[in-house]
Amino acid sequence: MESHELMILKPGDVTGKKILIADDDRTTHIKFRKFLIANGFEVFNAYDGATAFSIALEHIPDVILLDISMPEMDGRDVCRKLKSQPDTSKIKIIMITSRDQHYDRLLGFAVGADEYIEKPCSIYYLERSINALLRPSET
Repeated sequence: MESHELMILKPGDVTGKKILIADDDRTTHIKFRKFLIANGFEVFNAYDGATAFSIALEHIPDVILLDISMPEMDGRDVCRKLKSQPDTSKIKIIMITSRDQHYDRLLGFAVGADEYIEKPCSIYYLERSINALLRPSET
């Protein structure tokens, strides 16, 4: 009988894993940053799309938590540009946004998002999404 339990990453499993939080809402940064650091991630912050893109190019995070509506460059443009470049195309991108229309979700996936979460989102759902994206794929 196969086990279908969710594999939870422990702090030791994510040592050296990098996450970029890209959102113009400082409350989102505070909420997620504390949790992620406590769980062993190295966390980077960006408050606009252009900065998020630059940080992603420089640090190549494992996961980006990406808002859509940001100044300088919106999250869809950031995602599209990162997914089109060889050095950054494998970064896992979770769009976390208040845009909850079906069209927005489809467009997010069309530009390369790996996951799409509507705000407000629970920290536990975010943890589940990060775990699923970082879990080694079975061959």
